[in-house]
Parts: sequence; C-alpha cells; structure tokens
Amino acid sequence: MLPDRMAYAECRAQLAGSRWNCSGVGEGNIYGHVMPLATKEAAFTYAITSAGVTHALSTACAKGDLPGCGCKAQNRRRTMNPDGQFQWGGCAEAAYGARFARRFLDARELEADARSLMNLHNNRVGRKMVKMLVKRECKCHGVSGSCALKTCWRALPSFKAVAAALRERYARAKQVTPHPPPATHAPQTHLVIKRSKPNAGIGRPPRKSELVYLEPSPMYCEPDPESGALGTHGRICNRTSKGDEGCESLCCGRGYNTVHTVEVNSCRCRFHWCCSVTCDTCVTRADRHVCK
Repeated sequence: MLPDRMAYAECRAQLAGSRWNCSGVGEGNIYGHVMPLATKEAAFTYAITSAGVTHALSTACAKGDLPGCGCKAQNRRRTMNPDGQFQWGGCAEAAYGARFARRFLDARELEADARSLMNLHNNRVGRKMVKMLVKRECKCHGVSGSCALKTCWRALPSFKAVAAALRERYARAKQVTPHPPPATHAPQTHLVIKRSKPNAGIGRPPRKSELVYLEPSPMYCEPDPESGALGTHGRICNRTSKGDEGCESLCCGRGYNTVHTVEVNSCRCRFHWCCSVTCDTCVTRADRHVCK
C-alpha cells in the first residue's frame, strides 16, 4: 500500500466514530491542499500523511530495499559493557525516512504564507512522532535460554501506534495566527498561539510536538463541499454511548432510525473422519441505529 493511502486508511480507523472521519480525504490530487480549510482536521491529515511517508521509507530502509540506505556493516555501531555481555547494533532508518519525507512533502509548500507555515509545522510533527516512538528491543543469546550475550536494536513502532499518538495531539491542537500579521509585510513571518482575548499580547510559538491550525472547524453535520464535510446523514451510531460515536453527538440532534437486521451464518462446524464437515445454522439478530 502506498504511504499516503496507508495514512488515510489509518486516519479513518482512528476517527471512525467522529463527525469528521477522514471520508473523502485522499481522493483528489495529492499535490494540492488535502483539506480546503486550515482547520485542526487539516493539521491531523498533514501530520499523519508525513508520518506515513516517514514510516514507510524507514521500514524499506531497515529491510535494505532502498539504495544508499540500510544496515551496512560499516554503518553499524556496536558497543559492549565491561563484562562483554551487551551488544548494541542499529542504523538510522527513522532519520533517513524523516529526511526523505521532508524533501518530498515540504517541497509542495511554495507559497510561504500562513497556510504553508502551518502545513510545514504539522509535517514536522508527523515525522517527529515516528522518531519519538522508536524504542530499543533486545534479544538474549546463550545456552538454555541464558543471556550470555544480549543484542539490542532500535525498532520502529507500528504505524497504528504512531497514528494513535497523533490522534491525541489532534485532540489538543492549538489555534495559531501569523506574526507579524501579513498586512505589515514584515519579513520572517512565523506562527504564534492565538490568544483568547484581542489585547492579551503576543502568544508563544507552538511547540514542535503540537499540531496547529488557523481556522475553527465547522460542525461537519451537513454536507459542505467548501469545507470538505460530507455530513453525518446515514452514519451508524451507538445509541448507548456518550462519546463522539454516540447517536446524540454524531447525529447532531436530528435523531436516528433503528434498523433491525437478521443474519444467517454457519457455526459450530465439525470435521468428520473422513472427509466431511458439518455445521449448524446460527441466526443473529441485531439493531443498527442510523443517523437521520
């Protein structure tokens, strides 16, 4: 699977129960803005795409599938503790993936405006998350399970773990504003956290681990091509949940319809010697709640 497709699939998995669930993202030109508005949803989309490219390239690097990258003998670092029982071997796969992802994705941001600054920042957050979650794994070598020699290496995290961490950043994304304002035509415009009060002074620069956005998000309740919202009509909701996937939140107060379903499947299958399989027939009844 291509890195961007992997990222969009995981985006949908992480936000499956939310009003905005990444539906429609990635179906257009990947060289334009993925999301038309500079919302926190756009921030999450750019970050997870950048993380997906970084992770895919790092994985290919670790397997030796990329020229000029991999765990060649001369690139390995090996150290032992004084008693000679510890050995560490590893390469800079995540660093290579991050550098390549930066050259590939950041090259799209040519305008040097506030939206480009936002996208560049969120791209960096995605790359950084892959590198942050790299962890050390070890394996013992010895007779009868003893640890006469322990080899350790740096292992890439699963992409699902990276996406889940970015999902937490998405929930705490910060709204920013350009400073100095574009109207001043001052050089070196950068982003600062937007203050809640107009006269509260200049906000701090966003941290390197924070997702940032420029515009408040729409409700995503109704279809709106301008904002990229598909609406929540026809979405399946959870009647008993109080969270994002609950019918009260997901259906935006419009209510829901209950659909009774009956499924007939084979179950409790048994193998008989020789050579046949017999199964029982199981009937499953369930209710699905669909937003109006």
